Amino acid sequence: MFKNLIIIIVAAAVYLHFYPNEELNEWYSATIEEAQESFSEIADTKAKVAPSKLISVLHQDFKKFSKGEVAYVKKIAETRDSLKAFHKEYCVEPKDNPRLRRQYQLKVCATIDQYRIL
Repeated sequence: MFKNLIIIIVAAAVYLHFYPNEELNEWYSATIEEAQESFSEIADTKAKVAPSKLISVLHQDFKKFSKGEVAYVKKIAETRDSLKAFHKEYCVEPKDNPRLRRQYQLKVCATIDQYRIL
C-alpha cells in the first residue's frame, strides 16, 4: 500500500513538472505569496510597540487637538492594521488628511516612526 502511494506521488510530481498547468501555477504563486506575507509579519525582527503607545505619547498634545482630531487619532490607534493604512497613506508620501491638521499629521507620523509602532 505504501509503495503504491509513493508511486502515485512521484507520478504526479513528474507530470506536474513536465506538463505544468497554468491555473495550478497561478494558485501556487498566490499561495506562496500569501504565506510569505504571513511569515514576514510573524518573523519580523523589529521591536514593536503596541498601537496604544501613540495615544500615551501624544496625550499631552491632545490639549491642542480638536475633539474630532483626538477621536480620529484614537480610532487609528486601535489596531496595527489601521495604523499601517494611515502610515502608508499619509506618512510615506505625505498628503493632506482632511480629518487632521497638517502639523498634527506630521507629529503623528513622527511618533509612529520614532517608536516603531508599525
